[in-house]
Amino acid sequence: MDVFELARRYHDELGVKEPSLATMAAEMFDDLGLQMADFLKQNGYSIVSTKFIDYDKSLVMQITKGDKSFEVILRKS
Repeated sequence: MDVFELARRYHDELGVKEPSLATMAAEMFDDLGLQMADFLKQNGYSIVSTKFIDYDKSLVMQITKGDKSFEVILRKS
């Protein structure tokens, strides 16, 4: 899958709104963020929001399960 298709999926499935940031997330994390989101959904978590923080090279997913909320951070080292 090319980077632009991955960027579309980051936009559609994870809600990374800015196209350039979705593309940057796809370039940095390939499909890891998408796989992580699928795993979380399969285990009963809901993704509330997602943001890409480019200065930290981090993808932050805010998730909930029941009345608990969490943040999952993917950070490129």
